[in-house]
Amino acid sequence: MHEDRPLLINVGRAQRLMDREGLDGIVASGLENCFYSSGLWNEGQEQYPYDEEAYVVMTRDNPGAGVMVVGVAFAGAAIEMCTQLRDVVPFGRNFRTVSEAGGLTDNERRFAEVAIKPPTARSSIDALVNALERSGLTNATVGIDERGAYPGLLHQLAERLPKMNIRPAFKLFREIRMVKTEEEIRRLLLALHGTEQAILAVGEVARVGVTEREMHKVAISAMVEADCLPLWASVRFGRNMALSLIPGQTPLQMGDYIFFDVGCTYEGYRADIGRIYAMGEPSEKLRSLYHASKEGQTRAFELLTPGRLVREVFEGACERVREAGIPHYQRRHIGHGIGIEWYDQPLLVPESTVTIEAGMTLEVETPYYEVGFGGTMIEDTVLITDDGVKNYTSLDRELRVLQA
Repeated sequence: MHEDRPLLINVGRAQRLMDREGLDGIVASGLENCFYSSGLWNEGQEQYPYDEEAYVVMTRDNPGAGVMVVGVAFAGAAIEMCTQLRDVVPFGRNFRTVSEAGGLTDNERRFAEVAIKPPTARSSIDALVNALERSGLTNATVGIDERGAYPGLLHQLAERLPKMNIRPAFKLFREIRMVKTEEEIRRLLLALHGTEQAILAVGEVARVGVTEREMHKVAISAMVEADCLPLWASVRFGRNMALSLIPGQTPLQMGDYIFFDVGCTYEGYRADIGRIYAMGEPSEKLRSLYHASKEGQTRAFELLTPGRLVREVFEGACERVREAGIPHYQRRHIGHGIGIEWYDQPLLVPESTVTIEAGMTLEVETPYYEVGFGGTMIEDTVLITDDGVKNYTSLDRELRVLQA
């Protein structure tokens, strides 16, 4: 038995944005949106992203209790883990039987009733139509996440349900997900803890002669020890950071510095932070670059207030970096939303038309890369509050100097 889990979906925000778009319902299809809408991380969608289909049908009145359409192999997981779902509609062939000895648990009995005793839908579209009928949406205006595994989804639904007014909704889902719930923030902070532990662990083993790959392994182990799923641990020394994020066999030298860009996942939620540690006394150039980068990030923190346009934050942060010591500084972004996706919305880019809102969680970064030298890096996880930024990263923002 799995205990009831808090909802991930921001119900009030979903309803407000559905009202704005004139939608009676919405349908998730991609892995991230199905997870957000149901709480089930469907391994089939992750392992076979071009083939495994799943959907969650939600009505405007109660988007937190949707109907999940899922391959029969994953119907048990949906029943066991997603107790808030109103119904589960499986599709595909089923080769499970029910024990004649009886004594089934509640979840086993429910699974048998849903996925074994009645015939399952032959196709995903049949099951999805069934779910839409059960939800009372066949004559309604419905937003469909068009970015799932089935490229002909909207066309097929239009043919099967000609009275349903269909609108693409992938962007709407991402907009709903921009403002996080308490449960989302809880998971995000545990992922952040894993990334911080990785950086701290690498700092503890930093010695002259240790290679990037050896430090990479230490970072990965620290994230696992923190109950997180490692996604990457870029550890590069000095000038290597300007070449790529892939650790190599370069040994650490006294007077060099360590570049970290580390990311992991906790129960579907991401974290991604970066730092620079100097091995011995840093050069004046490194100190100057780090200072300018940190000043730009600080300016971004100052500007990240509800109601301000993202592009204003970008412009202000880049200008501060230039004023503080890197006059030629240019960036394509100075951060991004963080959540179920690494690059959740909004992206902190100059062309953005998004307005900052309280409840957004962001990675804020102002790195600088210089081929032949390396560069500098500082990246932190923040929450936008009514009063501005709350920095969740506990690591010191100063340039840390390691001794031999």
